[in-house]
Amino acid sequence: SIITADKFFFNKLTNILEATGNVKYSDISNDIIINSDKAIYLKNEEKVFTAGNSKAVNENNTITASTLEYDKINNIFKAKKNAVAKDFEKETTIYADEITYFKNEEKVFTTGKTKALIQNKYKFDSKNVTYFRNSDDLFSQKTSSVEDDNGNIYKLKNFSYNVNQELLKGKDVEVLSKVEKNKFDKYFFSEGFFNFKDKSHLAKETKIKIHKDVFDDINQDPR
Repeated sequence: SIITADKFFFNKLTNILEATGNVKYSDISNDIIINSDKAIYLKNEEKVFTAGNSKAVNENNTITASTLEYDKINNIFKAKKNAVAKDFEKETTIYADEITYFKNEEKVFTTGKTKALIQNKYKFDSKNVTYFRNSDDLFSQKTSSVEDDNGNIYKLKNFSYNVNQELLKGKDVEVLSKVEKNKFDKYFFSEGFFNFKDKSHLAKETKIKIHKDVFDDINQDPR
C-alpha cells in the first residue's frame, strides 16, 4: 500500500498512520485508489478510515461518501453519509444513507433509505437493498416504488429485479399505468411479474381503475 498526503503523523508503538490534506491511498494488489481529506491507516489490521470528500475508485466502480472504511484483508468497503455507488459497467447508480460493498462476493448492501437509477433509465425508491453484481439481482423486502422509462409507476410490498433480463417481480403491487401526460390507469395485483424489455406482464389481478387524473389525490381515493 502507498499513501501520499500533505501531512503525516506516524505512531511507531501502535503502527497507526494519520494523514491529512489531499490524501491518496493506493492498494495496487486490489486495484483500489481512495482519496479523502483525512485518513487513518491501521497497518496491523490493514484497515483505512477516511473523512471528508471520500472516494474509492477501481476499474468498474466508484464509491463516494462523507466517510469510508476499507478492510483490505476482507476486501470490504463501508460508505456512510451521502453514500453513492456507481457501477459503470452495469450503468447503475445507488444512493443511500449507508452502503457496504463486499468486493470478493460482488455484493452491495444498503442501510436505510435507498434510491437507485438502473441502466440509466429505471428509478427505484426503497430501503435496505441488496445488489449482486454477478447475477444482476437487485432486491428488497421493504415497501418500494419503481418508475419505468415510460413513466409507469409500480408500488410494491417487496421486490426483486434482474438487471440483465429487465424483469421486475413483487407482491401487493399497485401499478399506475401512464395513458397520457396527466392520466393513469390504476391496477392492483396480489403478485406481479413485469418485463420492461417487451413491456409485458403476468399478474394476479385484483382491481382496476381507468383513467385516473394524476392531479386527483390518488392515495386518498376511496374507490
